[in-house]
Amino acid sequence: MNEKEILSVSLSSLLKIYPPTADDLCYDGCVLGHREALDDEIAMDMFRFPTRINSFGALLCSKGSLTVSSDLQRHAIGPRTLFLCPPQTIVQVLSHDDNASVHFILCEEEFLNRVQIDLKQVLHLFMAVRENPCLQLDDTEWTEILRSQEEIFIEGRKNRQDAFSTEILYSLFRTLAYRVYRVLDSRISRHSEEHADDTPSRNRNKAYFSAFMEELLKHYMQERSVGFYAERLHLTPKYLTTLLRTTTGRTASEWIDAYVILEAKNLLKYSSMNIQEIAYYLNFPNQSFFGRYFKEHTGMTPSAYRSIK
Repeated sequence: MNEKEILSVSLSSLLKIYPPTADDLCYDGCVLGHREALDDEIAMDMFRFPTRINSFGALLCSKGSLTVSSDLQRHAIGPRTLFLCPPQTIVQVLSHDDNASVHFILCEEEFLNRVQIDLKQVLHLFMAVRENPCLQLDDTEWTEILRSQEEIFIEGRKNRQDAFSTEILYSLFRTLAYRVYRVLDSRISRHSEEHADDTPSRNRNKAYFSAFMEELLKHYMQERSVGFYAERLHLTPKYLTTLLRTTTGRTASEWIDAYVILEAKNLLKYSSMNIQEIAYYLNFPNQSFFGRYFKEHTGMTPSAYRSIK
């Protein structure tokens, strides 16, 4: 990996750098754990510097509090708060109480596919999470999610090799995942009650939005053309733009620009690349073009943004 880039790690790489404890459960591309009284070794070493996590992550704070940065946004995580990290999120632990206690879950996308969770159905939920990844849980939500996690621990630690053990664990993981999804969906629904009666047309638009976001996450650092994404979805650029504006309030160009600018900000803040290198890394023809693009969308030059403390 280029040393100038932000550290980007898979779950397997993370576990090699920071081996799990004896109490953690590692299973088939997923790890669950619990930490009492966070210390510097756990919090400030593992995510002391900005790290891009190439897996799905969830953290539940049961006591105390901690402050994290997620894609340049600061978040205070207190008791009974669920903090979610979609893949490619850049995370950094900024501070924490010495007595803070957390539960965490990290799993690879391939693991979710193996347990037969259709990510396309819930991708729009994760997109909403990027805007606000902290969710305060009520008593029922908190109890259900922790109970699911404990059931996985109990079954996983039996380490049975019979014909049913894999399916039982997969079923328990699915239950945990969909309980988290239900929390996400309920929060999103609270902000869009006026659209509660979904029509076939609206459902189709949601499916296109999920497909668009999937393509955008794969290609936004190389492709900024609406036509590229429209072609991938077998739509016209005009129809894709109209569809996304109706469904999300943002046009296709606005979604593309939002992701490119976020990546540019992350690189300017956290990487040691110079501005020309960042321009080429994000597939701009030259530094001047990148500078105009960045200023148009942020109101300041890349150099001015980088100098902000």
